[in-house]
Amino acid sequence: MTREELVRNVVGYEELYSVDIFGNVINKITKKELVQHYNKFGYANVMLYKDGKQKQHKVHRLIAEAFIPNPNNKPHVNHIDGDKAHNVVWNLEWATPKENNVHASDTGLIRTARRVMVVETGEVFNSLGSCARAIGGNAGDISRCLHDKGTHTHKGYHFREVESC
Repeated sequence: MTREELVRNVVGYEELYSVDIFGNVINKITKKELVQHYNKFGYANVMLYKDGKQKQHKVHRLIAEAFIPNPNNKPHVNHIDGDKAHNVVWNLEWATPKENNVHASDTGLIRTARRVMVVETGEVFNSLGSCARAIGGNAGDISRCLHDKGTHTHKGYHFREVESC
């Protein structure tokens, strides 16, 4: 691989900082790697300086902006494996807010989601939404079935809430 494939300039800070495909942010003047700090949500951040002003940036976003094309202008950067600290280029993708939420729900990253089982198949889903998508149904209708304690069906199925792991 060429250097340009491994390291790129930070968008908006082209003369000052670069990022590599492994999630490192480098000060181009001092040639030193910046220390990354994690916010309360688990995202790595760095402080970038320009024109005497400082601004905090999320590392995963800097990497996505530098390396990953975004032809549909999607506003969010999703961690494919769900690990917010795993900021390598092959673990990042652009996403819409809905795509990001669906991914979090489907992978069990949203802890408040209700886990549900389709009684007839025994299949367990991490959310009402992921279950609804799988059966071609509606999450609200599944929720109503759960409130009726299994006396009603949706799309020919009965549902039961499952304890979270």
